[in-house]
Amino acid sequence: MPIPQSLRESITHVRRHHYQGGQWWAEEVEVVREEALTLFVNGHEFVTMVVTPTDLEELVTGFLASENFISRADAITVFQHHPGTQQIWVRVPGLDPTRITQTGTRYLSSCCGRGRPGFYFIEDANISPLVVEPLSHPLTAETMTTLFEEFSQWTHQQHSGGLHAAGLAYGATLLTIRTDAGRHNALDKLYGYCLRQQIHLSDKAIVFSGRLSSEVILKAGRMGIPLIISNAAPTNLGIELAETLGITAVGFARNHELSVYSHPERILPF
Repeated sequence: MPIPQSLRESITHVRRHHYQGGQWWAEEVEVVREEALTLFVNGHEFVTMVVTPTDLEELVTGFLASENFISRADAITVFQHHPGTQQIWVRVPGLDPTRITQTGTRYLSSCCGRGRPGFYFIEDANISPLVVEPLSHPLTAETMTTLFEEFSQWTHQQHSGGLHAAGLAYGATLLTIRTDAGRHNALDKLYGYCLRQQIHLSDKAIVFSGRLSSEVILKAGRMGIPLIISNAAPTNLGIELAETLGITAVGFARNHELSVYSHPERILPF
């Protein structure tokens, strides 16, 4: 898979002083770009997000869909990005204005998910359990580890070490990848891409570089994705939510090994 322009635009260069083996030297290195962007919906300030400023239309589309404000990409009829003021203005006709203002202005850092105060639990998900369907291309453990190896080789092409990645897979094929300093943002960009391209998702899988928290699983549930594969650990609430929503959660995919925490019936043979 070739390196997309968005990956090149995700990084900048800084000069650092590095110490190793008893010696110091100065060098130029890559670091991830982050910017604070404020989203206005129908003229109302809604949220300020700290993001890597690439694939912004996909990011906003996926974010509003994962927050259950829209269900289709064409629900957004106007998208305006103003880099000088770091603002994005969108128009979503027919959206109840109280839904935008009821939580007040929110601020989301690149390391966090939902911005409303307090925790949220499974009962807050407000999403019907997914129909557990057999994948048209059932995955073996060997296929998943090979898929993650390809994903890792692709992500290692960025040398900053600061980007999270979310990839879309069909069977053993890695279709596309979106990246961001925030793992939730990377998922939202991927979701936005799928909505804008009208990609059917019930037979796809997500390959992911972050922890399988409840927020990540909920985003996968909103997408209708039945399988998510990560090199990181799940949380207990993430596992409970995956079990409830019918999602196969796979963690610690690395070095030809992995762990399955929910709905193992999609993985053959088991």
